[in-house]
Amino acid sequence: MRSQLMYSLALLLTPFVSLAAQRFDSAGGRADSLRHRIEERFTVRVQQELGLTNEQATKLRATSATYGARRRELRDQERRIKQALWQQLQPGVAANNDSVSKLTDVLIQLKLTSAQAARDEMNELSRYLNPVQRARLYVMREQLYHRVKKAHGHGRRGHREKDRSWM
Repeated sequence: MRSQLMYSLALLLTPFVSLAAQRFDSAGGRADSLRHRIEERFTVRVQQELGLTNEQATKLRATSATYGARRRELRDQERRIKQALWQQLQPGVAANNDSVSKLTDVLIQLKLTSAQAARDEMNELSRYLNPVQRARLYVMREQLYHRVKKAHGHGRRGHREKDRSWM
């Protein structure tokens, strides 16, 4: 049960903010600017709704920066692995069993690494947030994640995206 919760938490804590930023040219500063504005607004909202002290808010920013960078790194790796796996699994293309096996193993390992990072972050958060604050933060992140994902997917209705929905 606990491993399912941590896995769900890892999926939730994927860098939802950068999903919205991907709608813009990632080579330019627009994506970074958008990500920064969303993060700042979310941080202010979290501090208000959770009733955080300035000290707690400062610690949360530091923790979020540390683990956020790690989540983005893991997400980028996962996206590359999924793209490579997708290339192997396209209809009409003979998949290389060895490659598919290795890519699948790497993908599963990334999921485990993400879950462990989420567990580590929750442990760090428990040092300065009470259980109710952590749970509310979790819910707020989940809500934001779903909003950003919905907004991000709104403009991407291509055939290829539908085919890859299983990933």
